[in-house]
Amino acid sequence: MKKYFFSDGTAQQGPFTLEELQLKNIKADTPVWYDGLADWTTAGQVDELKDIIVHTPPPFHDPHTAAVEVTTAVTVTETSPATITSETTVTPASVAASTVATTKARSSKKKTAWASWLLYLIVFGGVGYFIYQDMEKNKGNKGNNTGTINIMTDSTAAENPTETQTTNPETHEVVVTDDEATKTDSVAITAPTVSTEVKEDQPPAVVTSKTNPPAVVNEKAKTSTPVTKTQPNDAQKLAQKKAEEEKKKQLAAQAAAAAKEKEYRNNWPGYITFGSIDFKTKDDDIQPFNVPVYNGTNAMIDKVTVRVDYMKKDKKVVGSETITIYNIPPGSGINGKASGSKKGNNVKTFITGISSRKLHFCYPSNSGKADDPYYCN
Repeated sequence: MKKYFFSDGTAQQGPFTLEELQLKNIKADTPVWYDGLADWTTAGQVDELKDIIVHTPPPFHDPHTAAVEVTTAVTVTETSPATITSETTVTPASVAASTVATTKARSSKKKTAWASWLLYLIVFGGVGYFIYQDMEKNKGNKGNNTGTINIMTDSTAAENPTETQTTNPETHEVVVTDDEATKTDSVAITAPTVSTEVKEDQPPAVVTSKTNPPAVVNEKAKTSTPVTKTQPNDAQKLAQKKAEEEKKKQLAAQAAAAAKEKEYRNNWPGYITFGSIDFKTKDDDIQPFNVPVYNGTNAMIDKVTVRVDYMKKDKKVVGSETITIYNIPPGSGINGKASGSKKGNNVKTFITGISSRKLHFCYPSNSGKADDPYYCN
C-alpha cells in the first residue's frame, strides 16, 4: 500500500495512507512525497490527491461595505541562502510588520461611528491577509534570509522608521486612505526557530532556498581526548603481589620435591627395604614363605623385583627364584610369595629392580648423570 509524507512548513509528517492523508486537510501547494518520487512535489501535481485537496475560497467582501483602495508595492531582494548540511538549523520566515501609521484626513460628517469601526476591521483584515500570505510563502525555506513588510495607511506615514529583519528579502508597502484619521501600533511577528535533522531512511528534505558551498571546517579547531593509561589500584597491586608470592611458593615447592625425589633415587637402599623374613624347614627342605618389601618413600613404587637364593649350610647356592611385587603404597609394605626349595636350608634375598613413575626412578638403569644415575622419565 502506498504511504505518503507531507510537510506542514515546520516538520515532516507521515507516513499516511490515502484515507489518513485525507484527514490532514492538505492544500494544493502542500509539499508531499511517496516512494517512487525522486524529490518532493506539491499535492496539486499528484492525480490521486486532487480529490482530497482542501481549496481555500477567496476572501469574502460584503458588497454593502464601502470599498477600500489598497495599493501594494513589492520589492524583492536576492540574498545568500544558508548552507544545508546533514544537520541544519532552520529559521522560518521572521516577519516584522513595522510602523503602521495613519494620516489625518477629513472625513465626511455623514458617516456614523459604526462605519468607522467596520473600516478598521476591513483594514486589519487586509493587513493580516498579506502577512499570512507572506508567512505561507516562506514556510519550509531553510537558512537565514531577510524580509521587510511596511504597512502604511498613507504616504505621509513614511515619517516613522521601518524595521528590517534578515529573513525574506521582500518589502510590501500597503497605502490605505480614508476620510477619517486612524492610528495603529506597529506589529512584529517572529516565527519560531526549528532544528531539523536529516536522516538517511527518511524522504528527501523539502528545500526551497538556494545553497551556498559547504562550510569550511577548521581542522585545527578539532580536539582529541588524550588517552590515559589506567593505573592499577591498591587492591590490584595487592592481588598481583599475592599471585607472585604464590608462584614463588609453588616453584620452591617443586624444587624441594625434585630434590627429595633425587634423594630417594640416590639413597634408595635406605628407603626400600625387606621386612623380617621368616621361613621354616622340614626334613632339610625350605617351605614356601613370605618376602615382605617396605616402601619408605612418599610416592607409589610401581614394581620391585626380588631375587631369592637358596643355600646349604656351607653357603653354597643350590637354587634361585625371582619374585615381582607391584604397587607398594608410600609408607607401607607388601609381601611377596617365595615357593621354597627342597635342596637348601638357608635363604638370602636381593632387590634387583625398582621402578616408580612418581619418583622418576628406574633401577638399575643408568641415566648417564654422575650425580643422579637412576633418573628416568
